[in-house]
Amino acid sequence: MTENYINPNPEPMIKGEGQNFSYCGYTHIGGRTEDQDFLAYEEANGRHIFIVCDGMGGHAGGCVASETATNEILESFKRQPAIMPTKDAIISAVEDANSAVYKKSQEEPRLRGMGTTLTLLVFDDTAAYITYVGDSRIYQLRKNKKIFRTFDNSMVFEQVAKGKLTEEEARVHPRGNILSKALGILPDIEVKVTKLDYKTNDRFILCCDGVWNSQPEPEIISMLTSNSDLETTIQTTKNLVEKIGLEKGGHHDNHTMIAVDMKNNSKYKKSFLSKILNIILKD
Repeated sequence: MTENYINPNPEPMIKGEGQNFSYCGYTHIGGRTEDQDFLAYEEANGRHIFIVCDGMGGHAGGCVASETATNEILESFKRQPAIMPTKDAIISAVEDANSAVYKKSQEEPRLRGMGTTLTLLVFDDTAAYITYVGDSRIYQLRKNKKIFRTFDNSMVFEQVAKGKLTEEEARVHPRGNILSKALGILPDIEVKVTKLDYKTNDRFILCCDGVWNSQPEPEIISMLTSNSDLETTIQTTKNLVEKIGLEKGGHHDNHTMIAVDMKNNSKYKKSFLSKILNIILKD
Protein backbone atom coordinates (compact mmCIF):
# COMPACT_ATOMS: atom_id res chain seq x y z
CA MET A 1 0.00 0.00 0.00
CA THR A 2 1.21 3.51 -0.74
CA GLU A 3 0.80 4.65 2.86
CA ASN A 4 3.47 2.13 3.91
CA TYR A 5 5.88 3.11 1.17
CA ILE A 6 9.55 3.08 2.16
CA ASN A 7 12.26 4.62 0.01
CA PRO A 8 13.88 1.56 -1.60
CA ASN A 9 17.38 2.96 -1.98
CA PRO A 10 19.27 -0.29 -1.27
CA GLU A 11 21.94 1.38 0.84
CA PRO A 12 22.51 4.88 2.24
CA MET A 13 25.93 5.14 0.58
CA ILE A 14 27.12 4.21 -2.90
CA LYS A 15 30.70 4.19 -4.11
CA GLY A 16 32.84 2.76 -6.87
CA GLU A 17 35.25 3.56 -9.65
CA GLY A 18 35.80 3.10 -13.33
CA GLN A 19 38.87 3.34 -15.48
CA ASN A 20 38.71 7.12 -15.66
CA PHE A 21 36.67 8.20 -12.62
CA SER A 22 35.66 7.41 -9.06
CA TYR A 23 32.47 8.28 -7.22
CA CYS A 24 30.84 8.23 -3.80
CA GLY A 25 27.38 9.30 -2.67
CA TYR A 26 24.93 9.17 0.21
CA THR A 27 21.32 9.85 1.15
CA HIS A 28 20.12 10.70 4.67
CA ILE A 29 16.62 11.15 6.07
CA GLY A 30 17.60 14.26 8.02
CA GLY A 31 14.88 15.39 10.42
CA ARG A 32 11.96 14.12 8.34
CA THR A 33 9.80 11.03 8.78
CA GLU A 34 10.73 9.60 5.38
CA ASP A 35 13.50 9.99 2.83
CA GLN A 36 12.04 11.31 -0.43
CA ASP A 37 15.43 11.61 -2.14
CA PHE A 38 16.85 9.04 -4.54
CA LEU A 39 20.33 8.58 -5.97
CA ALA A 40 21.77 6.17 -8.51
CA TYR A 41 24.68 5.30 -10.78
CA GLU A 42 24.51 3.11 -13.89
CA GLU A 43 26.63 2.41 -16.96
CA ALA A 44 24.86 1.92 -20.29
CA ASN A 45 26.35 1.81 -23.79
CA GLY A 46 29.62 3.32 -22.62
CA ARG A 47 27.91 6.21 -20.84
CA HIS A 48 28.20 6.79 -17.10
CA ILE A 49 24.92 8.03 -15.63
CA PHE A 50 24.57 9.72 -12.23
CA ILE A 51 21.23 10.85 -10.80
CA VAL A 52 20.01 12.68 -7.70
CA CYS A 53 16.28 13.35 -7.33
CA ASP A 54 14.45 15.15 -4.52
CA GLY A 55 10.79 14.14 -4.48
CA MET A 56 7.84 16.23 -3.40
CA GLY A 57 4.19 15.58 -2.85
CA GLY A 58 1.83 14.30 -0.19
CA HIS A 59 2.58 11.33 2.01
CA ALA A 60 4.70 8.89 -0.05
CA GLY A 61 4.22 10.93 -3.22
CA GLY A 62 7.72 12.35 -3.17
CA CYS A 63 9.26 8.93 -2.66
CA VAL A 64 7.29 7.46 -5.54
CA ALA A 65 8.13 10.38 -7.84
CA SER A 66 11.88 10.32 -7.20
CA GLU A 67 12.13 6.54 -7.52
CA THR A 68 9.97 6.45 -10.65
CA ALA A 69 11.97 9.20 -12.35
CA THR A 70 15.32 7.59 -11.52
CA ASN A 71 14.33 4.12 -12.67
CA GLU A 72 12.71 5.36 -15.87
CA ILE A 73 15.79 7.38 -16.84
CA LEU A 74 18.07 4.37 -16.31
CA GLU A 75 15.76 2.05 -18.23
CA SER A 76 15.45 4.56 -21.06
CA PHE A 77 19.23 4.71 -21.46
CA LYS A 78 19.37 0.92 -21.57
CA ARG A 79 16.69 0.78 -24.28
CA GLN A 80 18.36 3.33 -26.54
CA PRO A 81 20.71 2.29 -29.37
CA ALA A 82 24.38 2.94 -28.66
CA ILE A 83 24.66 5.10 -31.79
CA MET A 84 22.11 7.60 -30.47
CA PRO A 85 23.83 10.96 -29.75
CA THR A 86 24.21 11.53 -26.01
CA LYS A 87 22.28 14.80 -26.03
CA ASP A 88 19.33 13.13 -27.76
CA ALA A 89 19.54 10.17 -25.39
CA ILE A 90 19.32 12.50 -22.39
CA ILE A 91 16.36 14.42 -23.78
CA SER A 92 14.52 11.18 -24.53
CA ALA A 93 15.26 9.74 -21.08
CA VAL A 94 14.08 12.83 -19.20
CA GLU A 95 10.93 13.06 -21.32
CA ASP A 96 10.23 9.39 -20.58
CA ALA A 97 10.73 10.01 -16.86
CA ASN A 98 8.46 13.03 -16.85
CA SER A 99 5.72 11.05 -18.60
CA ALA A 100 6.11 8.12 -16.20
CA VAL A 101 5.79 10.29 -13.08
CA TYR A 102 2.89 12.28 -14.50
CA LYS A 103 1.02 9.14 -15.60
CA LYS A 104 1.43 7.50 -12.20
CA SER A 105 0.19 10.64 -10.44
CA GLN A 106 -2.93 10.64 -12.59
CA GLU A 107 -3.64 6.96 -12.05
CA GLU A 108 -3.62 7.07 -8.24
CA PRO A 109 -5.56 9.90 -6.53
CA ARG A 110 -3.39 9.94 -3.42
CA LEU A 111 -0.33 10.65 -5.60
CA ARG A 112 -1.97 13.49 -7.51
CA GLY A 113 0.36 16.47 -7.84
CA MET A 114 3.55 14.62 -6.93
CA GLY A 115 6.78 15.58 -8.66
CA THR A 116 10.52 15.61 -8.23
CA THR A 117 13.62 17.64 -8.90
CA LEU A 118 16.28 16.07 -11.09
CA THR A 119 20.02 16.40 -11.52
CA LEU A 120 21.49 14.21 -14.24
CA LEU A 121 25.17 13.92 -15.13
CA VAL A 122 26.15 11.75 -18.09
CA PHE A 123 29.70 11.45 -19.35
CA ASP A 124 31.94 9.37 -21.58
CA ASP A 125 35.52 9.94 -22.70
CA THR A 126 34.37 12.71 -25.04
CA ALA A 127 32.54 15.10 -22.71
CA ALA A 128 30.18 15.55 -19.77
CA TYR A 129 26.53 16.41 -20.28
CA ILE A 130 24.22 17.75 -17.63
CA THR A 131 20.54 18.56 -17.31
CA TYR A 132 18.44 19.46 -14.32
CA VAL A 133 14.93 20.35 -13.22
CA GLY A 134 14.06 22.21 -10.00
CA ASP A 135 16.45 23.32 -7.28
CA SER A 136 18.75 20.36 -6.90
CA ARG A 137 22.17 21.34 -8.21
CA ILE A 138 25.20 20.20 -10.18
CA TYR A 139 28.57 21.81 -9.49
CA GLN A 140 31.79 21.38 -11.46
CA LEU A 141 34.77 22.19 -9.24
CA ARG A 142 38.37 22.67 -10.37
CA LYS A 143 41.35 23.60 -8.18
CA ASN A 144 39.01 24.33 -5.25
CA LYS A 145 36.90 26.74 -7.31
CA LYS A 146 33.46 26.60 -8.91
CA ILE A 147 33.71 26.70 -12.70
CA PHE A 148 30.11 25.67 -13.42
CA ARG A 149 26.87 25.45 -11.49
CA THR A 150 23.24 24.99 -12.47
CA PHE A 151 20.80 27.83 -11.77
CA ASP A 152 17.79 26.87 -9.66
CA ASN A 153 14.32 26.65 -11.19
CA SER A 154 12.70 28.48 -8.27
CA MET A 155 10.70 31.63 -7.66
CA VAL A 156 13.44 33.28 -5.62
CA PHE A 157 16.15 32.51 -8.16
CA GLU A 158 14.04 34.17 -10.81
CA GLN A 159 14.44 37.27 -8.63
CA VAL A 160 18.20 36.65 -8.50
CA ALA A 161 18.29 36.57 -12.30
CA LYS A 162 16.51 39.94 -12.36
CA GLY A 163 18.99 41.41 -9.88
CA LYS A 164 16.36 41.86 -7.16
CA LEU A 165 17.92 39.38 -4.72
CA THR A 166 21.43 38.14 -4.07
CA GLU A 167 22.01 34.39 -4.05
CA GLU A 168 22.55 34.47 -0.29
CA GLU A 169 19.28 36.37 0.20
CA ALA A 170 17.56 33.77 -1.96
CA ARG A 171 19.09 30.91 0.05
CA VAL A 172 17.51 32.10 3.32
CA HIS A 173 14.29 33.43 1.79
CA PRO A 174 11.10 32.03 3.42
CA ARG A 175 9.70 31.14 -0.02
CA GLY A 176 12.92 29.61 -1.24
CA ASN A 177 11.42 26.14 -1.62
CA ILE A 178 8.76 27.17 -4.17
CA LEU A 179 9.82 25.73 -7.52
CA SER A 180 9.08 27.20 -10.92
CA LYS A 181 9.71 23.86 -12.62
CA ALA A 182 9.60 20.21 -11.54
CA LEU A 183 9.56 16.79 -13.18
CA GLY A 184 6.18 15.06 -13.51
CA ILE A 185 3.91 18.00 -12.72
CA LEU A 186 2.85 18.58 -16.34
CA PRO A 187 2.49 16.02 -19.16
CA ASP A 188 5.34 17.57 -21.17
CA ILE A 189 8.65 19.14 -20.21
CA GLU A 190 11.31 21.17 -22.00
CA VAL A 191 14.75 19.59 -21.59
CA LYS A 192 17.92 21.63 -21.92
CA VAL A 193 21.29 19.88 -22.04
CA THR A 194 24.66 21.54 -21.37
CA LYS A 195 27.86 20.03 -22.77
CA LEU A 196 30.98 20.49 -20.63
CA ASP A 197 34.63 19.67 -20.97
CA TYR A 198 36.43 18.22 -17.95
CA LYS A 199 40.01 17.85 -16.77
CA THR A 200 41.92 15.48 -14.53
CA ASN A 201 40.98 16.06 -10.87
CA ASP A 202 37.78 17.93 -11.71
CA ARG A 203 35.05 17.11 -9.20
CA PHE A 204 31.37 17.01 -10.11
CA ILE A 205 28.80 17.35 -7.32
CA LEU A 206 25.13 16.43 -7.61
CA CYS A 207 23.12 17.45 -4.55
CA CYS A 208 19.64 18.32 -3.35
CA ASP A 209 18.80 21.55 -1.55
CA GLY A 210 19.16 19.80 1.78
CA VAL A 211 22.92 19.95 1.17
CA TRP A 212 23.55 23.25 -0.62
CA ASN A 213 21.00 25.18 1.41
CA SER A 214 22.65 24.29 4.73
CA GLN A 215 25.39 26.94 4.44
CA PRO A 216 26.41 29.93 2.30
CA GLU A 217 27.87 28.77 -0.99
CA PRO A 218 31.54 29.71 -0.27
CA GLU A 219 31.41 27.45 2.78
CA ILE A 220 29.75 24.66 0.79
CA ILE A 221 32.47 24.80 -1.89
CA SER A 222 35.20 24.83 0.75
CA MET A 223 33.64 21.77 2.39
CA LEU A 224 33.34 19.94 -0.93
CA THR A 225 36.95 20.61 -1.98
CA SER A 226 38.81 20.36 1.33
CA ASN A 227 39.72 16.68 0.94
CA SER A 228 40.90 14.71 -2.07
CA ASP A 229 39.42 11.48 -0.71
CA LEU A 230 35.83 11.12 -1.91
CA GLU A 231 34.53 8.98 0.94
CA THR A 232 35.97 11.40 3.49
CA THR A 233 34.31 14.28 1.65
CA ILE A 234 30.98 12.46 1.67
CA GLN A 235 31.16 11.54 5.36
CA THR A 236 32.25 15.05 6.34
CA THR A 237 29.42 16.61 4.35
CA LYS A 238 26.80 14.26 5.76
CA ASN A 239 27.95 14.80 9.34
CA LEU A 240 28.17 18.58 9.05
CA VAL A 241 24.80 19.00 7.31
CA GLU A 242 23.22 16.78 9.95
CA LYS A 243 24.89 18.74 12.76
CA ILE A 244 23.67 22.06 11.35
CA GLY A 245 20.15 20.66 10.99
CA LEU A 246 20.06 19.37 14.56
CA GLU A 247 21.35 22.68 15.90
CA LYS A 248 18.46 24.45 14.12
CA GLY A 249 15.81 22.27 15.73
CA GLY A 250 16.11 18.90 14.03
CA HIS A 251 13.37 19.38 11.43
CA HIS A 252 15.82 19.67 8.55
CA ASP A 253 15.31 18.26 5.10
CA ASN A 254 16.55 14.99 3.63
CA HIS A 255 20.08 15.50 2.30
CA THR A 256 21.64 13.61 -0.59
CA MET A 257 24.79 14.00 -2.66
CA ILE A 258 27.02 12.27 -5.19
CA ALA A 259 30.62 13.34 -5.82
CA VAL A 260 32.48 12.23 -8.96
CA ASP A 261 36.21 12.73 -9.50
CA MET A 262 37.66 12.63 -13.01
CA LYS A 263 40.98 10.93 -13.71
CA ASN A 264 41.65 12.25 -17.21
CA ASN A 265 40.84 15.04 -19.66
CA SER A 266 37.84 14.96 -21.95
CA LYS A 267 38.40 14.91 -25.69
CA TYR A 268 35.98 17.81 -26.03
CA LYS A 269 37.44 21.23 -25.34
CA LYS A 270 35.10 24.18 -25.05
CA SER A 271 36.19 27.08 -27.24
CA PHE A 272 37.29 30.36 -25.70
CA LEU A 273 34.30 32.11 -27.32
CA SER A 274 31.91 29.59 -25.76
CA LYS A 275 33.44 30.20 -22.33
CA ILE A 276 32.98 33.96 -22.71
CA LEU A 277 29.37 33.51 -23.81
CA ASN A 278 28.72 31.22 -20.86
CA ILE A 279 30.02 33.88 -18.48
CA ILE A 280 27.84 36.53 -20.13
CA LEU A 281 24.75 34.31 -20.07
CA LYS A 282 25.56 32.94 -16.58
CA ASP A 283 25.41 29.41 -18.02
